Amino acid sequence: HGETDAMSSGKSDLIEIACEVRRETDKAFLIFDGAKETWLPKALVEIEDGEATMPEWLALDKGLI
Repeated sequence: HGETDAMSSGKSDLIEIACEVRRETDKAFLIFDGAKETWLPKALVEIEDGEATMPEWLALDKGLI
């Protein structure tokens, strides 16, 4: 993945994080990435086959990257 400035393009790059879903509510997933647990809003995240796809800013905000 190349480094791009999300602010200049007006949209965020999506990234994938390998994770395990620990809990799930109507609005969020509790994921574990091997180091820490964090809640992610379902509105911004898709999880499939042990990988969470989310905007890069969200992953940065949650300390996942």
